[in-house]
Amino acid sequence: MIWNNIKDKKPLAYKSGGWDGKKSDKVLVCTLSGRYYVAEMYEGILDGSEFCDFYDDRDFEIENVAFWTEIDSPF
Repeated sequence: MIWNNIKDKKPLAYKSGGWDGKKSDKVLVCTLSGRYYVAEMYEGILDGSEFCDFYDDRDFEIENVAFWTEIDSPF
């Protein structure tokens, strides 16, 4: 498993749909407090400001993401 620092590299956001910006596949993230979550990253530009936010499967925002890694597919 390769952990990426969010300051150096972000997940690839390529999916579009009924949300602002683009969305990534599910990734495993680690926050500054050491908590782990399965999340999706949303990024884009809204009202002239860039955003890069992570949300869990219940649509709760995950704050202070420090690291992320891809989740391997079993298929």
